[in-house]
Order: sequence, then C-alpha cells, then structure tokens
Amino acid sequence: MMGIIRTPAAHPPQAPLYLSFVKIKRRPPADTLGVAATIRRLSAIIFLLLGAFPPTAHAGAANDPRKDAVAAWTFVQTGAASSAPSLEVVGEVEFVELPSEEKAASVARGGTGWFARLNGGHLDAGKDLNLTGDACTVYLRARDPGGIWNAGLFSKRGRHESINFNLFAGPDRIGGEFHGEALTLGSVGFPKEGTMGTGWHDLVVRYDGQTIDIFCDGQLMAGAPWAGGNLTENAERLLIGAETLNGTPVRPFKGDIEEAVLWSRALKDNEIEGLRSRP
Repeated sequence: MMGIIRTPAAHPPQAPLYLSFVKIKRRPPADTLGVAATIRRLSAIIFLLLGAFPPTAHAGAANDPRKDAVAAWTFVQTGAASSAPSLEVVGEVEFVELPSEEKAASVARGGTGWFARLNGGHLDAGKDLNLTGDACTVYLRARDPGGIWNAGLFSKRGRHESINFNLFAGPDRIGGEFHGEALTLGSVGFPKEGTMGTGWHDLVVRYDGQTIDIFCDGQLMAGAPWAGGNLTENAERLLIGAETLNGTPVRPFKGDIEEAVLWSRALKDNEIEGLRSRP
C-alpha cells in the first residue's frame, strides 16, 4: 500500500522516505482527503508492517520451558525448524499447515502451525544426542488419525538393556522407558482405551532420579518408583515416529507430529501443564 502526500510548489521537493516496503511522502496538514482518510491510511501501513514481521515460534513466553531444552523440533512448510541436531526425513513424510483456527492456537502455545505427516516414514536426528545424568523429560505432541496408537513414537532405543529413552504406543498402553545404572529397566504406562482417540495429544515422560511419571494432555496418568541413576547412553539413532531394534528402524508411526522436545532436567508439574494443547 502507498500513501501519497503532495508537497506545495512553494517548497522545494523532498526525497521520499522508505519504511520497509511502504513508501511515504510528506504533505501539509491541509488534506483534501480529510483526517479520517489519513487515519485509515496510517492504520493500513501499521497493519502491513506488523504482517511483515510475524512472531517467531516460542518467542512470546518468558517462562517457556523450551528455552533450556537439549533439543526442540517443530516444523514449517520446508521441513524441520529446530536447533541442532537437524532432522533427516526418511521415507514418506510431508509437511502440512494446520487449519486457520488450529494454526492460531498452535502459534499461541508456542508452535508454528505446521506438522509432519508420517505416511510410513520417520524423522531421524542421528546417533550423537543422548539424554545424560539422572533427570530428564521427553515431550511429544502427536495425533493418530486412525486412532490405532500402536507404534514407536519418540525414542533412542535399541535393546532393553541399552535404552536411553523410549516413548511408545503399545497394543494396550502408552508407555515410557529408561535404562540406567540400576539393574532393572525403568518403565511406566497407562491404558490407552478411553484416553487416546483420533485427536492431538501432548505426551510427556519425566524422570527425576527417583520416579518415572507419564502425563497426557497435562494430566498425570501414572507413576512408578525407579532410582535408576545416570541414564545409559547408546549409539542408536534418535527417531521421531519409529524406534530401533539392534540398529534397524521398526514399528513406524502412521500419524502426525507437531512438536518433539528433550530436556536434561525434570520439568515441574506446572511446566508440563503449560505444554498442553489449548485449541
């Protein structure tokens, strides 16, 4: 949009001023268009400028827990929008924009309004990243349009004795697993019947050194005592939408992923509540 302001002949011509892509010229207060028309033009200019600089994902909330995440992956039209490590697309994956109302809700909660649709493919973050120490949190926002929920979701798995972390959907439950210095595997889960449908869900598994808790949509679903010590590190591939067994990707998730985040600390209950969807 261009606002044109004519300068009287008695005054020398002035160079146009540029602000972003909007061109403005000066003119005296006596405006044949009237004050109301001038206000409308200025309002249009402000609207254009605001549209030219949309807010970035996660930029709004000062207390957003993602700011100290080990890794956080979201998506845009061209693929993953995230910090290192980058994600490799393996197999059939497409990136889809949410409908307008859902997109607005996504952006309001710190998302981008886009998601990865996994049609038998998955996303691979490589082998180097492991959760370390005796505390962590794993978060995934996902949807299974078929309501099946029986696949690998977000993991660095391998074998039971070498799991770093594993968030999964089994035949009858949603579960989380860790392996550490303790001799036993740390595991927790909740029945998926009556909870997991075809809509979006925010899934969180948290380990604080003494207990493993699992949350769905901000609600604590189950907990189990496990003083596992420091987590086991492995050389398996970190996958979103699948898991590995002895280095081979298995159990692909046919569904949608909006966000995946890892922390090397145990998030507080109110931080987990803040992650949940607010459509």
